Amino acid sequence: MKKGIYRRLALTGIKKNKQLYFPYLLSGTAMVMIFYILAFLAESSMVHNLRGGEAMTTLLICGEALIGVFSVPFLFYTSSSLMRNRKKEFGLYNILGMNKGNILVSLIWENLITYGIVIFTGIFFGVLFSKIAELGLVNIMEEEINYRIYIEWKAFFTALVLYAGIYGLIFLNTARQIRQNNPIELLGSEAAGERPPKSRRALAAAGLALTAGAYAWAVRIENPRDAMVQLMMAAGLAVIGTYLLFVAGSVFLCGWLKRRKRYYYKTAHFVTVSALTYRMKRNGASLASICILAAAILVALVGTAGFYTGVDDIIERHYPYDLGGMIEVDGLNQGETGLRYQAELESVLKDAGAKVSEIAGLYEVGIDAPIEEGVLDLNVDIYKNAPGEGSVKEWNEYLENYVCVRVISLEDYNRLCHTAEELKAGEVFLAGGARAGEAERIRNWDGSEYTVKKAVRQMPELSAFKLYGSYSDMMMDYMVLVVPDMEGFWGGFDASAWSTKNQVLCFWEYGVRLAEEQDRQLVIGDACEAWIQEVSEEENAPECTWYTKAEKWAKLKSLAGGVLFLAFVVSLVFVFAAALIMYYKQISEGYEDQRQFSIMRKIGMTRKEIRRSINSQMLTVFCLPLGMAGLHLAFALPAVYQVLKAAVLDNRPLLIRVSAVSFLLFSAAYGIVYLITTRTYIKIVNREPVQ
Repeated sequence: MKKGIYRRLALTGIKKNKQLYFPYLLSGTAMVMIFYILAFLAESSMVHNLRGGEAMTTLLICGEALIGVFSVPFLFYTSSSLMRNRKKEFGLYNILGMNKGNILVSLIWENLITYGIVIFTGIFFGVLFSKIAELGLVNIMEEEINYRIYIEWKAFFTALVLYAGIYGLIFLNTARQIRQNNPIELLGSEAAGERPPKSRRALAAAGLALTAGAYAWAVRIENPRDAMVQLMMAAGLAVIGTYLLFVAGSVFLCGWLKRRKRYYYKTAHFVTVSALTYRMKRNGASLASICILAAAILVALVGTAGFYTGVDDIIERHYPYDLGGMIEVDGLNQGETGLRYQAELESVLKDAGAKVSEIAGLYEVGIDAPIEEGVLDLNVDIYKNAPGEGSVKEWNEYLENYVCVRVISLEDYNRLCHTAEELKAGEVFLAGGARAGEAERIRNWDGSEYTVKKAVRQMPELSAFKLYGSYSDMMMDYMVLVVPDMEGFWGGFDASAWSTKNQVLCFWEYGVRLAEEQDRQLVIGDACEAWIQEVSEEENAPECTWYTKAEKWAKLKSLAGGVLFLAFVVSLVFVFAAALIMYYKQISEGYEDQRQFSIMRKIGMTRKEIRRSINSQMLTVFCLPLGMAGLHLAFALPAVYQVLKAAVLDNRPLLIRVSAVSFLLFSAAYGIVYLITTRTYIKIVNREPVQ
């Protein structure tokens, strides 16, 4: 052949199929652009220097890897959709004298041109929008920004190599399909319908069982410790079940509608059911993919948006004062020790020029104890019959009945809660959640027993950021035990009878409210932290902790903002993927249905009836993924709540509100894509097919 003919043939093929090629090029460009942006942010010094920058960088690297992995099946899908509609063209080339080798050379040129366009435009827009993404991320985290635009060469070369490999694999897959088919098969590839799977009842039963099992698993997740792992496992079952349900469901739906004679023998419905029957398995697979992408988008957005919007609630719940600290003491002379520490703290604040509006101090004891048969038993040695190290499952089971208890005096409780509670000799009361109401009696460390007068919800407003006890990280329930007198209740305690000393921890805890701006609070907090470190070193206190509320807020807001940003980017990719799946589904089906609708028009079917038939078909098909995705989200919410609870966000109403808003916004976006793709489908089927 003449020199350059393959290149010209490749360019002609792209131009002639621009309606198919444009979304294919667009999908590749979007993948390259988003991959570059995430790789750019992962290398950005501005992101590294943010509060919580290390965690943010790790998240971005994970997002970069996720987009790289997702690009493979996504670009393969768009490529296969493109090639499926061009097989007739390749068969015609073969019959007109081009052998398969000539066709493959032309495809090599098409692939090279496609790769060049995708890489050039993807990197160009990646560089253009990477700075905008960086500014947006930094703005979410409310940090200072700079406006220098530059290319991150490591990200550039990584994208270059990665997508060269992907497009190389796509070409090899296309070459395999061309070699395996003869010209007649290629020419007739659009004409054959699909046979229903023989075991559709078995598939439907398996899909229903897997989906129901996933739902039951998700709603029964109650332990925040392993909620994320269990949610992922339940999601895996739901994915398999969804595919089986949609594939088998498409077959069942077609058969059921055909048997409804009043429905089936109408102009619009007859065409709709016939079109569904023609490609029943393909419909099931593509709609299941759309449903799963939609559910993943919704769960990701709900979880991250819930976390981000709940940051203020988390901080207020766990850091009630502007500054707070704890110092462990040995329990002896605790009154003198506490007063001395408070005097030293006031001196530090005075030296720092702090405007103090309140200082609150509190002596307390922390212990882990079980509740069994209505008795909160403080006389149980938690280590005595404990499982061995590393037995996480056994430890979880062992600690099921345990709660973290803070013991404080009635005087301190009334002072901190501004109440006037009273207790008689032998009485105590509990403050906390649902488990506080389970205890009717208290067994003290010395075997003496007290009656629980009542359980109240109001907790003392002090440093709840620290859950006491050696296994507080195990997410045990948390409550406050209020006693008439700390000396009478806890005086004389001897730890020598216990397996280890640290089962009972005695603390002095302080909270400070300031009338200062956030920047000043950070400076004052640094001075207090330096003081508490000196106390720890001088007195060999095993546990000394200090927090500055402004710093905790900034770090958590940065982390939540970073997670939300990453979820938004990944969700954007998934929305784009779902939109392209819908688009290619409509385009490919439009070309397949062109001839059938042409025949319908010739035998008297009007364009209005055709439009009504198409709308009936589209509504029948495309409402299913959205409804199923909403159902997936509803059953996933309890698990998402437990995941957020592990991240110290315990606000179910907020999560429900975020879920409702996310579903409505996604439904609006889904509807817009549906309208655009349906309009394109109608345009295609209303044309006369090329003979």
